[in-house]
Amino acid sequence: MIKAVIFDLDDTLYDYKTLDKEAGSRVRSLVCKRLEVSEERYEKAFIRGRQVTKERLDDTGASHNRMLYFQKTLEYLDCKPLPLCLQMYETYWGTFLTKMKLYPGVRGLLDKLHAKGIKVAICTDLTAHIQHRKLETLGLVDDVDCLVTSEEAGHDKPSPEVFALCLEKLGMKPDEVCFVGDDYRRDVMGAVAAGIPAVWFRPANEPGDEDSSVDYKVVRDYRQLEELLITGERL
Repeated sequence: MIKAVIFDLDDTLYDYKTLDKEAGSRVRSLVCKRLEVSEERYEKAFIRGRQVTKERLDDTGASHNRMLYFQKTLEYLDCKPLPLCLQMYETYWGTFLTKMKLYPGVRGLLDKLHAKGIKVAICTDLTAHIQHRKLETLGLVDDVDCLVTSEEAGHDKPSPEVFALCLEKLGMKPDEVCFVGDDYRRDVMGAVAAGIPAVWFRPANEPGDEDSSVDYKVVRDYRQLEELLITGERL
């Protein structure tokens, strides 16, 4: 029986992509109206700003910071960033956080893990502050025994430092835990490389670049995940 389950956060415990699209749309409308620029011009500036930020900061938590994306976007729109940047940031996260909901079955699974004395950890990219905010919004702060962000670890997944820090905080060996995540390269391959049994949470049966020689489990929903983790099947 495993002693802990380490979950990725975004697109594993809730639907990140849908919220990102809606929140991004709100920001785009704000900027286009305020600066009287076209949506096409805004999108080009935003994509460029995000790309430059990621290239400059590489695989660190700061490379995901939307304040930096928005600041660069405004710079590429040839205007002073400070009067509008903070409002863009607050509009994005204000929209995002007010609409967050756990995937069906998450709450029930966590309760069953707690009842069995199995610890729960979160291992996620992005900055610590906003991930704390998400966990609070989702009502998960009392469920999580430890949190590791790529900002804290100094690297994004699948770097081994991220997974090693999770194990250090839990005080456990790789074969005493399992990792659940939606991203094949970052979550599944990263965990497997660290010696941690992995479960690929894959609701949409989309084509991927998975390696059939790698040993991992696949689940489509939390009903399947609960059966896998609670029945005691060896991962």
